[in-house]
Amino acid sequence: GIVMSTVQPVAKATGGTTRRICLYAIVVIIGWSLLEVASLAFRHTNGAEIYGVLVAAVAFANGVASFALLRSARPPIWATVIVLVVWAVIALGGIAGVVAHIVGPVAGHGPVDERPRPVLAPLIFTTFALVGGIALFIGQRSARREPRV
Repeated sequence: GIVMSTVQPVAKATGGTTRRICLYAIVVIIGWSLLEVASLAFRHTNGAEIYGVLVAAVAFANGVASFALLRSARPPIWATVIVLVVWAVIALGGIAGVVAHIVGPVAGHGPVDERPRPVLAPLIFTTFALVGGIALFIGQRSARREPRV
């Protein structure tokens, strides 16, 4: 009879494939964070809400920097460290946004917006930071392992 196997060999991702996946992840972060900047600029207009727009803008800029570092043949280590530190600050900004959404406006912070606050929404920035930082780290490691031609 005919014997059918469901086990297929899996090709191992090469350094170039890994780097490409990391670049795609960064492109998604750049696009999504730009959409967040545009969206929040119209909704976060009172007092401390402006920090949400600022975190979105910094995430966009850091995404662009990450993309440039991944495309660079030999990025300086100091630039990578700075970008990774900024990703960490963005992650903290997302967590701070959750706290701000839970606590709500504090007296003395200007006009108060009474709209409901989606508590977990700011965690998108923490997600951007985790994905962006990991993509930069892994993408650069895979690039170092590729044979130079």
